[in-house]
Amino acid sequence: MKLTIVNQTSEKINTKRLEKALDLCIQSLCAKRLRQKKRLTDRAEIVFVFLTEAQMRKINMQFRGKNKSTDVLSFLSADPQALGELLFCMPVLKKQAKRQGHPLEAELVYMMIHGLLHLLGYDHEVSKSEEKVMFQIQNSCFEQVRHPLW
Repeated sequence: MKLTIVNQTSEKINTKRLEKALDLCIQSLCAKRLRQKKRLTDRAEIVFVFLTEAQMRKINMQFRGKNKSTDVLSFLSADPQALGELLFCMPVLKKQAKRQGHPLEAELVYMMIHGLLHLLGYDHEVSKSEEKVMFQIQNSCFEQVRHPLW
């Protein structure tokens, strides 16, 4: 899958490592029983957008009615060739990585998996059972891809 990166921050993004991480995440997810798994193999592109806290807060308010920045937002694409867009807030990811005691790259990959699952129709805010299913897949996938990356 082609990865397009839009970086609206001053952060340096390691495109090659991000592409490798995305490939590993997609491989791991495709090996699982998932809803809409075919979308992962049929779509030719995904867009990652890196935003500041102010930008993320504005978008989160506009689309979710929440006046705060968040780690990742997922948007399906109107383009039938594209899977969608994942918007990442680097300052929030940095804070979460520090709290979790792992590198920023690990937090980014974890939230990449989270965003991909949202693009496949999973939503942890719907119910406790949906939350359990989504986070089991997310954690399992993260365990599989983190070792080849770090």
